[in-house]
Amino acid sequence: MDDLALGLNVVLAAIVTALFGFAAAGFHALVTGCLELRRERRANSQEFGGILLKSPIVPGVSVLYSPPAADLKTRATVRRLLDLHFAQSELVLVLDGPSQVDLNRWVEDLRLVPLDRSGNDPLATQKVRGCYVSRDPLRLLVVDKERGGQADALNAAVNAARYPVLALVDAEADFIPGFLLSLIRPMLQDWERTMGVCGVAPSPAGRGLAGQIGALETLRMYLARCAAFGAWNRVAPVPGCCMLVKRAAVLANGGFSGEPLELFLDLHTAARAQSSPYRIAFVPTGVSCRPAANSWEEVRRDVLRDQHMLTTALHRHGPGAGREFLGLFCFRVLRPLLETGGLLLAAVGLGAGLVPPALAALVLLAGAGSGMVTSMAAVVLHEIAQPGGMPPLSLATLFFAAVPENLGYRQLRNLWLLSAFFKTESRTNGPGPRARDESS
Repeated sequence: MDDLALGLNVVLAAIVTALFGFAAAGFHALVTGCLELRRERRANSQEFGGILLKSPIVPGVSVLYSPPAADLKTRATVRRLLDLHFAQSELVLVLDGPSQVDLNRWVEDLRLVPLDRSGNDPLATQKVRGCYVSRDPLRLLVVDKERGGQADALNAAVNAARYPVLALVDAEADFIPGFLLSLIRPMLQDWERTMGVCGVAPSPAGRGLAGQIGALETLRMYLARCAAFGAWNRVAPVPGCCMLVKRAAVLANGGFSGEPLELFLDLHTAARAQSSPYRIAFVPTGVSCRPAANSWEEVRRDVLRDQHMLTTALHRHGPGAGREFLGLFCFRVLRPLLETGGLLLAAVGLGAGLVPPALAALVLLAGAGSGMVTSMAAVVLHEIAQPGGMPPLSLATLFFAAVPENLGYRQLRNLWLLSAFFKTESRTNGPGPRARDESS
């Protein structure tokens, strides 16, 4: 019995040490993100949108979009993409195996007429059945092709694009019409090295406690996975962001193999393998964000989609994704596993008299306590980096939402993360096409 108690206490002590180590690493990422945001704020304090809109030296941008359906919401998104503020831009709309009803709906809504387009496409895709342009003065090219999935649709869009820079918008992004003007600036500042750009802002707080916790989720992601990764030159798309990438870089990579996240991981991996100087920039201005979560179901859906994207991309890249992305695996899989296992072992050991109350409390402190400190620090550091963004009362409400976030929700979120990880892992290894969205 003494040996069992000793072994259990040693295991719990190791888990506590690991959890405090994760907390320290997470805090370091938040501080790095705060410093990077302050540096970006000082370096890019001037607004040149009007100049970029008129300058003839700004390269053209092809916006790639493959609509999931032909419903009113999707057609409204297409209209917003057609109204972007930019001098030279086009929308390449790829219909991936639409039904005849959906195709007719697009033809009627956009007043499409057939276009005779021929040429050698550099990327292999499913058969293109036809191309269309609009009778209206729209900078639009519509490609109708046989169904091949999201990556195949994006590759068809790359083939049809005529400009050297490609733009992509996350399916959940709430973007502004001038996001291209903001994202193109890092490319103009260093055209030779900059292969891609990502831009996003933290989501606003939604209604109730669920909305506050959803805002804390995106705030930590904004500081760590966006701003800190920008300082380390490891930027990759996150939910709700807008992206630019050079068409030549996509072609050199062999096109898309999955979600845009996987493309950016491919670009990082290829550039590091060639030891060539490169940059993928992060733009912290409010070009887009994920809509606010207003219910627990929306919070859960956002967590699962993000975990599904990360698990699929990191599984396919493995160790080649780099140490920062290995860190994501530790935070999104290993930490929840250790914390959940530690709480279960501490509860069982405490009930059996094998674990002293002080050690059991330390397990809770290492998980929930450090989580409160991390979330509160994220609120404070974001206000230091970008002051004046929230009224004092809203700021205080968000700050203290870190307490209930880590006493109940955090433990449930750990189970969501582990469930999504193992479910996505089995789908990636198993037969059949990969699901595009965990929430579907």
